[in-house]
Amino acid sequence: MRRRGLAVRFGCASGRRRTWGLVVHALVLVLLSALAPPPALPQERGALAIHGEVRIGDLPADSGTVVVHRVSAFSSGAIDSVRVGAGGRFSFTIPPAGPGEESDVFFASIRIQDILYFGGPVTEAADTVGVYLIQGWPAEGVRADTRPVIRVRNTFLERAGSGPGWFVADYFEITNATRTTLIASEEGATWSHSLPPAATDFRVGESDLPAGAASFSGGRVHVSAPVQPGESLYLLRYRLPGDGFTLPIDAGTGSMELLVREPAGPLRVDGLAAAGPVDMEDGTWRRFAGRDLAASAVAVEPGEEVLHSQPIPAVAGFLLLALAAIGALLLLRGGGRVRARGTRDRQSLLLEIARLDERWSRGDLERDRYERRRGRLVNALGERD
Repeated sequence: MRRRGLAVRFGCASGRRRTWGLVVHALVLVLLSALAPPPALPQERGALAIHGEVRIGDLPADSGTVVVHRVSAFSSGAIDSVRVGAGGRFSFTIPPAGPGEESDVFFASIRIQDILYFGGPVTEAADTVGVYLIQGWPAEGVRADTRPVIRVRNTFLERAGSGPGWFVADYFEITNATRTTLIASEEGATWSHSLPPAATDFRVGESDLPAGAASFSGGRVHVSAPVQPGESLYLLRYRLPGDGFTLPIDAGTGSMELLVREPAGPLRVDGLAAAGPVDMEDGTWRRFAGRDLAASAVAVEPGEEVLHSQPIPAVAGFLLLALAAIGALLLLRGGGRVRARGTRDRQSLLLEIARLDERWSRGDLERDRYERRRGRLVNALGERD
């Protein structure tokens, strides 16, 4: 019994020691937490000093006005303007961020020969390191040897309801290989391409091509908008009244794919090789492809297709994946702007909102189209956030 009582007494002492140990341990943790530095709070953005340069080609600009823009999900507009000084230099200061303004995006623009050029987005101090460059180009009237060429063309077809005909979304990626911004001249439009003469309901999709800068006549689309160096993405929508048609191909087309949404029924396609179907989020699309094409045409007629295939061209295949990420029906049914990248970051969305607002302020867009497009961009911004 003594041993048992002793054991009990020892057990009670051990419990007391454990209790005091827990108390001491808790006190130590409290003291350590009091002595530790507080967790870092999000720092408010201070003023940002921007030192930039405007270049026209390889040379600094000698005059002009740089406009500073601010854009958020709710509003955007010019907040300042500065004159270009010697050596094309300019400077401005972005004010400190107020409550809820930490994510606002700033950028600068300038008009050169009535053509608008943009600098990159600025959101934090890291974006102010180095020279903020606005790259412009001398404008030059287009000539036969400088006209932009087609690097990639993707043409999407969908049956027009229960009757005959097709909805068409014709997507062109063109390249201006010069170091000048091409403008319309006595030799014609900045860019032109043959389309099926029977096409109706022609309109410009949301892309790099302004809505009022293209017209359709005589079986051709004529573009009057300036074309800056590099790549531009044009989306043309129209309707074909019959089940059979001929799709012209202009000389120098690098890669082309014809994509037909299933079910489309038996079709015979001449001029492109069958390349196997592709599954997108909105369904399955029958594919036909070609590369390094001369001036020719693609003939589409109801009937059993001749089965022959070829490997997917590398360039066209890459672009197709980008389009698949967005959804081809968006192209056919008035959806969003298409880019050859599958994701859109917050800054690029905000910058596009600002550019859209700039076009609206210049009167380049109709109200319905402006509000519809801006609403989609703001919704996409909300999804990113």
